[in-house]
Amino acid sequence: MYSISRKSFLAFLLFCAGIKSKLKYCYFSDSEIRTLTRFSEVVLPIHESSMPNLEEANVMRRLDEELYFVSEEIQEDFHSAVMVLEYLPFLYGRFRCFSNMEPEDRISFLETVSDTDSDVVRAVIGNLKLLVCLVYYGHKSTWDSISYPGPFANPPEKWSEARLHYQNLLKGN
Repeated sequence: MYSISRKSFLAFLLFCAGIKSKLKYCYFSDSEIRTLTRFSEVVLPIHESSMPNLEEANVMRRLDEELYFVSEEIQEDFHSAVMVLEYLPFLYGRFRCFSNMEPEDRISFLETVSDTDSDVVRAVIGNLKLLVCLVYYGHKSTWDSISYPGPFANPPEKWSEARLHYQNLLKGN
């Protein structure tokens, strides 16, 4: 495999990504949502009968909401991480973007890159997996399936000003 610098690699990926269109979400573009959805489908146990699917657990909306309010530097890091995941298969001899691969191929690819020596690749996959799992298992719909009784004393959910602001943005207010 060829050796290229991290800076050149990220510049190439930024070039390949082109211009993003943000239509349905405040933070992620449609192509980023597609990539993260395909990633979540093979990382999360959504195909088990007792587990909720991505829509029931509100995974993509919560990811969008959480990343909308973080600092600009962190936002750009996650945009870059999603882009790296999307185009990474090309560097491993696969001729499809991650989001266009079949589920079995995505699983096989993630198993292949799990043994890589590249800190960048491990960081991208690990951090995206961590964030997706935190959002998925943090939703009430998963708690019964994993035998989690919920927070002590089960207090009512109280939305922060940021969450209320995000909901208003979605409604167009």
